[in-house]
Amino acid sequence: MAKKITGISHDLLIHPGETIGDILVERGISQAELATITGVSPAYVCNVISGKKDISAKFAVALEYALGISKSFWINLQANYDAELAEANAQNSITDEERTARTGLDEVVKHLRHEEIIPARESIDDSIISLRKALRISNLANLKAVIPEGAFRMSSKTAIDPYVIGAWIRLCQIAGENHSVRNSFDLSKIDELVERAKEVMCHSDDVHSSLRNLFRDYGIDFSIARNFRGAPIQGYISKKGDETYQMVLTIRGSYADIFWFSLFHELGHIVNGDAGGAGNFIDYNKNVEIEEKADLFASSRLIDQKKYESFVNAGDFRLQTIKKFAAGQHIMPYIVIGRLQREGLLDYDRYSSEKIRYKWA
Repeated sequence: MAKKITGISHDLLIHPGETIGDILVERGISQAELATITGVSPAYVCNVISGKKDISAKFAVALEYALGISKSFWINLQANYDAELAEANAQNSITDEERTARTGLDEVVKHLRHEEIIPARESIDDSIISLRKALRISNLANLKAVIPEGAFRMSSKTAIDPYVIGAWIRLCQIAGENHSVRNSFDLSKIDELVERAKEVMCHSDDVHSSLRNLFRDYGIDFSIARNFRGAPIQGYISKKGDETYQMVLTIRGSYADIFWFSLFHELGHIVNGDAGGAGNFIDYNKNVEIEEKADLFASSRLIDQKKYESFVNAGDFRLQTIKKFAAGQHIMPYIVIGRLQREGLLDYDRYSSEKIRYKWA
């Protein structure tokens, strides 16, 4: 469970110089005597004891000889004090922009509290400090400047909050540090990966776990993440230095046909090189050409285009015919139904019982 460690009062901090003063009183040693046997000025000793000067590494060594207490004790005492002082001063470093950013991060905070990553109850300012630590960023205002080496697919119909987007990206990046894949990505094996992904679609009862294990074999760390209001991102891709990729998919809807199209769309970005190289790619649905290419990859790999055109031209959209065509493409019928509906060839309420919805843990 997350522990509250913010809001330390300066009045409660004990400078290591106070410990020296207490020892001198106990042993009947004057400050002047300590200065003599440690080889420093009486003014320096006075300033350390009063908290105006820190214990240097050199003085810690001198104290070990003079008082018989190890230098590591004094060095650690000073380091702990410095850390606590920095914690206490953190509140004073909060900017107005950070407080503005925090207003849109309620869902992120709720999620992190549910995961017991940050404390359950805090003031706004304390929660800002906790968010800095959880998201590993020195200032929440910097979230909007987070531009990863990756690719995004983003809805243009929902309000966008750059701070929430930045927080979501940081969560993805941090999660990616703890995952590993078995091999580097090999473009020549993409057909094999596509066919095995279709097998997961048709035969797996645990799509998420099955895809994670499958994609690891092909150099892709795949996961599904929750989405937050203000960050209508559908997918995130990041290329790693070892020629592997991290791919994160958010499920803003639950229909299986949309999920599989989105999955293949993001895979298309990898295949097309949108997430590689030295540049960054952030997709706000502005680059039509890149999106169209990723969409083409998704649609053509899910369903053979020429065979689909022949199927459509035949005009037989009975459920039995759709199922037969889907089986020939090694996909589930809902993929064909969803595409026919999007293209206006089927009403959206037709064959609704065949449209599977996923429930993600």
